[in-house]
Amino acid sequence: MSIIFNKVSKSFGDKVVLSDFTLTLPDSGIVAFMGASGYGKTTLLRLLSGLIEPDSGQIISHFKRLSYVFQEDRLLGGVTALGNILAVLDTKDETLAMQWLERMNLSDSADLLPGELSGGMRRRLAIARAMAFGGDFMLLDEPFAGLDDITRRRIYPYIFASDQPRLTVLVTHDRQEAEYLANRLIVMKGAPLTIIEDLEIVKPPSDDGISPSSY
Repeated sequence: MSIIFNKVSKSFGDKVVLSDFTLTLPDSGIVAFMGASGYGKTTLLRLLSGLIEPDSGQIISHFKRLSYVFQEDRLLGGVTALGNILAVLDTKDETLAMQWLERMNLSDSADLLPGELSGGMRRRLAIARAMAFGGDFMLLDEPFAGLDDITRRRIYPYIFASDQPRLTVLVTHDRQEAEYLANRLIVMKGAPLTIIEDLEIVKPPSDDGISPSSY
């Protein structure tokens, strides 16, 4: 159930982002993409999600339920924080929605609209919504941008924890963060986008069985 990029090419006008790009991703675990801004990592995620199509080549994927944290928060502006979570829950389970708000330290803001939240709070709400939606495939495009270290460390365990095996693809500029979170680190440069490092990361055992023991 892996994902395969088979000689994928993608351009925007005269800018070549991908040219005969080939990569195989596993069916589970966390894969981190790193590289300078503006070279195509977000384009890779958009191709993975099906939001855009390659100009040539093929992307083979068997995942069925995708959850996506964009660089922008993309919250429902006229709906409360609680309502934003409920909107993605098939069961409309308010208890579950409140649990995700609590995990992101947002339970006291459940009745506030996104416009009444700070930038960091909106970011946490976007993450909470994606995690609540779940699925077997998750895309995280710089999800922790603008969050302080304490808040990040509060959120990290929920990236590891899952009721079912899934593949998570993370875009980050922080190598320490990437090596802490990911099972595999892929460093890229452009353009067109090429892989300059592909590193498997062996995690040490942890006390809680969810996340590595230190950061």
